[in-house]
Amino acid sequence: MKRRQFLKSAAGVGAGLVAATAVAERTNAAAQEAKKGKPKRGVSVYSYSQVLGVCMTLEDCFADIYDMGATCFEMLSSHIEGYPNPTTQWIDRYFALCTKYNLQPAEMGHWCETHLHRGPMMTDEQIIANMVRDFKLANLLGFKSLRTKITCINQECDPEAGWERYMEKLLPLAEKYDVQMLSECHRPTLLTRQHITDYLAFAEKHKTKYFGINVDFGTFMHSSVPREQIASGAAQVTLTPLPEGSYSKPEDIIRVLAVNPRTFHAKFNYMDENYEEKTIPYKQILQILIDHGWSGNLVSEYEGPRRNETGYLGDQLRRQQIMMQRMLGY
Repeated sequence: MKRRQFLKSAAGVGAGLVAATAVAERTNAAAQEAKKGKPKRGVSVYSYSQVLGVCMTLEDCFADIYDMGATCFEMLSSHIEGYPNPTTQWIDRYFALCTKYNLQPAEMGHWCETHLHRGPMMTDEQIIANMVRDFKLANLLGFKSLRTKITCINQECDPEAGWERYMEKLLPLAEKYDVQMLSECHRPTLLTRQHITDYLAFAEKHKTKYFGINVDFGTFMHSSVPREQIASGAAQVTLTPLPEGSYSKPEDIIRVLAVNPRTFHAKFNYMDENYEEKTIPYKQILQILIDHGWSGNLVSEYEGPRRNETGYLGDQLRRQQIMMQRMLGY
């Protein structure tokens, strides 16, 4: 082969390799983009608990949530009129409000009680009967996840002994009604706490997606804001760093994602005038969720001072939604 022919042939091969490489890079980039999560922004009606039924109706709450650009919501079972047996009229009204404000049910908060009365622990059959009652209601109202509060023995929410026994019996029933039971991890509980490890091991052992952890972002709180400063309406608040080891680190959430929890509590303590939450590392947390392909529900939860002031409460929720919107890009 002459030199000119060789160079022409080599050039053709080179061009082909360049083109193939470019296609591969685009394909890989598209695949990586497809893996990125798109968390949905929502609000917990719990944030309105001090004004709901006082100066706001459920429709007022839904209208407010819609107005701030959120698309889903959480309700506690106590927010359901007539719980555990709401009337047909209430159910029809509830779905009408969901449609009117284009909101999707995200999570229903309920309790896995083992002691309803003083005395001996409830039997497994009694616990299961109450839980299935809630499974049916959640399924009827369109909730795919449940914030299942397991009876605990201390402020770190370590569970009462025996939870594995009745939880194992509940798994096929949760699957039947397609509701994911999520035990909440909130401050002062750390995501490295032994019972969190036990819960994740339980889910892995049973190869189930119907039991996991709802991470309340309060567990990542690295600084405190004096409640009295917020209550007084101070123009500036003083942040106080908390001791190292008293809060979870953003990367601690990664192992929780293995069971793909459908809902997390986007807890916040104080949104400043720049739409920043400086006590919780939101940017790092949300980036981890995106990078690990999590597309569940992020429901804003505020339980700080002045929740009985609709103007202040609404402003804080809007500021947090704006912050998350900026970080997520939508």
